Amino acid sequence: MKWFKLSAVWILAASAVCPLFLHWTAPAPSSFRTHAAIDLAYVAAALICYCFYRAEWRLGARRAVSLALLIFLLSTFVNKIHHVNVDLASSYVPSIPNEAFQEQLQNAVTRLSPYDVPHSYRFLPNALVFCLQLGGVRFDAARDIYRLLVGLVLFYAIYRLASLYTSFVGSLLGMLLVAAVYPISFENYIGQLTDPLSHLSFVLGFLFLETTDFAALLTALLIGSLAKETVLALAGFYAFFARRDKNHFAKAVILCAVSLAVYVLVRLIILHGAMHYGQVSGTTPAHIAENLRDRKWIELFFMTAGAYLPFLALGWRDTPPYLRNLVMFLVPVLLLSSLLFGWLAESRNYMPVVFVTAVITARFFCGPPPGTPPQ
Repeated sequence: MKWFKLSAVWILAASAVCPLFLHWTAPAPSSFRTHAAIDLAYVAAALICYCFYRAEWRLGARRAVSLALLIFLLSTFVNKIHHVNVDLASSYVPSIPNEAFQEQLQNAVTRLSPYDVPHSYRFLPNALVFCLQLGGVRFDAARDIYRLLVGLVLFYAIYRLASLYTSFVGSLLGMLLVAAVYPISFENYIGQLTDPLSHLSFVLGFLFLETTDFAALLTALLIGSLAKETVLALAGFYAFFARRDKNHFAKAVILCAVSLAVYVLVRLIILHGAMHYGQVSGTTPAHIAENLRDRKWIELFFMTAGAYLPFLALGWRDTPPYLRNLVMFLVPVLLLSSLLFGWLAESRNYMPVVFVTAVITARFFCGPPPGTPPQ
């Protein structure tokens, strides 16, 4: 069953990106097809939530229903705040409305334009939305459907990660803590499609690292890198902190080598040739000094990545070493990545830290799972 699921994920990803490489063109959007797609999206959301219910049947009917309902509510609430504060907000770029810019960027990425890096390297989320556009669905509706369905899976993955370390109530609290911080991460960005799928790949990576599922980890990192390449840093985490895993050295070499190969290959394909520093993420060395001069990133960093760090400090002794190491690894890696190849003030880049510290905080308040021996 595991290999069937992994194969299905690879087939889905390959099927989604094929229209981009085959240079298919989306037809003019249809009002009827757009509204039909929205209706079907809520049917799909209901089916996904039912799958969560069935997967957690061991909790009992009432708890499983409450979990599925909370996942749906948190996903829709977060997406609604995003829609109002980003999609419908005043223009991030003065000359063009946010939603118009999003659609313009969508057209560039689906053409795999070498002039719109780094967005063109992160084509998988845009490919998923483009598949809906091929069916005559309007871009904004396709975008919202993508965010809804991926958001559901993201919050369930957060629950599953939290359930490894805390009780059922603690796992629900972990999701709530993530949802509380999420809207802060919407500041200083224009609503690119990359983040929901990128954040999901991080949480799945955390989950598979802890459960030592190497094949699933490799899948999450490689496919997730097509949403945003930062997730490949978890290959380094595996190399340094998963040494107790069976055949660790061979697996670490495979993971790091394949991650590097995918990273380079994607850029060579998009650029049609060699890559220089300015094409890594569309930044130059002068960008570093400009980044540091923008001091508003400090407040945003502490309101996202730093929000729950006090609870890590308070519960340091009782926090599993894996979670402690993950936080200590992610904070400098994400800061350095934002400094060199992004913007420090783009606090959505710090959300992977929030996913981990929210679990740590939930464990601090609610304790470990029942039956966990004292440390």
